[in-house]
Amino acid sequence: MKHYLWELRPYFRHVSGELIIGSICGILMNTMVVLPAVMLGRAIDVTLAFDNGQASMSDVTWAALAFLGGTLATQVPRLGKRWWLMTANARIRANIRSDAMRGVLAWPMERLHTTSIGELMARIVADVEVLGVGVREFSIEMWDTVLFSISFAVTMFIYDSSLTILALFLTPFAMLLAQATGRWVRKRTTAAREANANLTTTLQEQLAGIRVLKLFGRTGASSKVVEGMSQKLVDSNLSVVRLREGLKPVYSTVMMAGIVLVVALGGQRVIAGAMTVGAFVTYIQLFLQFTGRGYRIPQLFNSIQSGGAAYSRLKPLLAPARYNQGEPHNSSFQPNWVNGLNEPIPTVVAINQGPVEVSLQNITFRYPGAAHPALQDVSINVPAGSLVAITGPVGCGKSALLRATLGLYPLEDGEIYLNGRPLTSISTAERAGMAGYLPQDPFLFSGTISENIVFGSNDIQSHERVVKAAQAAILGPDLQTFSAGVDTQIGELGTRVSGGQRQRIALARSLAAAQTSPGMLVLDDPFSAVDLDTEAQLIASLRQTFGPQVPENQRATILLSSHRLAAFPQADRIIVLDHGRILETGTHSELMKAGGLYARIFQAQALVSRSNGQTKDMKNGAVI
Repeated sequence: MKHYLWELRPYFRHVSGELIIGSICGILMNTMVVLPAVMLGRAIDVTLAFDNGQASMSDVTWAALAFLGGTLATQVPRLGKRWWLMTANARIRANIRSDAMRGVLAWPMERLHTTSIGELMARIVADVEVLGVGVREFSIEMWDTVLFSISFAVTMFIYDSSLTILALFLTPFAMLLAQATGRWVRKRTTAAREANANLTTTLQEQLAGIRVLKLFGRTGASSKVVEGMSQKLVDSNLSVVRLREGLKPVYSTVMMAGIVLVVALGGQRVIAGAMTVGAFVTYIQLFLQFTGRGYRIPQLFNSIQSGGAAYSRLKPLLAPARYNQGEPHNSSFQPNWVNGLNEPIPTVVAINQGPVEVSLQNITFRYPGAAHPALQDVSINVPAGSLVAITGPVGCGKSALLRATLGLYPLEDGEIYLNGRPLTSISTAERAGMAGYLPQDPFLFSGTISENIVFGSNDIQSHERVVKAAQAAILGPDLQTFSAGVDTQIGELGTRVSGGQRQRIALARSLAAAQTSPGMLVLDDPFSAVDLDTEAQLIASLRQTFGPQVPENQRATILLSSHRLAAFPQADRIIVLDHGRILETGTHSELMKAGGLYARIFQAQALVSRSNGQTKDMKNGAVI
């Protein structure tokens, strides 16, 4: 198996300029880093000579200035090294996080269906940081430490080769210990990262449902769950820390043994006159700094191993964005490109095509991990420009049919055609430009109403689409009540607007998703948060905006799923599902005459509506 740092070479290659400049500065710094110790020893010898009358005050002054100059000479390349190498590390980290997000966006819907958001957040945020530390320790600290250690070892060897050989005798043992414990560190770090991901997922779920927890008095139980997950994370982190901290005394013992050896043998050489006091002080300084940095190498190995554990969790996210047959061709950094793919990131394609004809032929659809299919042998033909309404009991497959039509999940069997083309042959970009989609649980982003409708675009064409979509979604009266209009901030997840307003903002987004009029509108329970009057207005507005009376290229085929049937009389065709199969199909009048499930549900809802004093005449589907 290749080392993860080798697999990350495209990221290193993209910042090769910074790495080269930083490395040159590092070489210069580590070449001159011995100067302070050497100049200090020289200054001591000159000072002792001055006391003995063998040197002048000017010699002492120049020796002191040389010591200061040697110290300052190391700082300029040190600054350059840190600047360029830290810049390279930051860009590598940013690119990895960007590719991880791109990889997740490239995942098929069924994979996202089985992966928690908390798990993805833990990997993209926390694991990238741990990996970044490992990369930093390799690209900055390890490289720097190796050069530093070599520079000092060579200088020590020049001063006294035999003493240096004895002093460095224990170094290989520390290196072997680091290599032997690296696997333990990686295993425990992986467990800690998984515990962190589980805690992130739990916290996200608990905070999202905090209102429910408070209302049901389950805050205590929630706290215990979080406490238990937190304790697991603490135990996992402590396991890593204890291992690392337990190794430090071993490294320190090796270092102290070397220091005792140097002091004992070096002192004997000074007494014997084989080494001057200044040279002995210089050697001690060199060895102390060598041990302080050189013996960090085993610890750095452990940090790099931890980065490998984080990379093993990140790799599945990066996999869709990597080229598996050889080296990636494109740097991850390039805008609008996925690392390793010879094609740009899909963008919405503007298609001015008119209404879409939809044909479902004997499709069977099953959600990932589900025991039973959500749809079984369903065949539907939807003429271009028609309004088809879909209903049925809870769990009958309404949402599944719409999601299958959009190609969000693969089919188990059968085929779907859009304008006579197999859905599988239509690219994601073209599909996005063809259809507008309102999911059952619409999601709004923090920002303004306008940003939510066109996802942040602010050109003139986008503004025109915002206005048109807002009018079609009956948002005009609501916008007049907001001081900033379409530039109103809606808060996190749309908390500053009502449920009905959130739903209509999401509806406007589905209408404005394509840069031209969408050829197909897929609306999954779009009226659950609005009253019957608003529902009737919305249907009338959609028919007026995309119906037969507008030019061909502006018309749209509408697939509408709902458990509320007040607007169904206006549909060209109604489909009733039950247990994933088509139970009934026809117009409103045909189904009412048949007296089946649709007629019974419609009559029951009409009775409830009249008893509640609603202003909606459900018999005719019109506002009184």
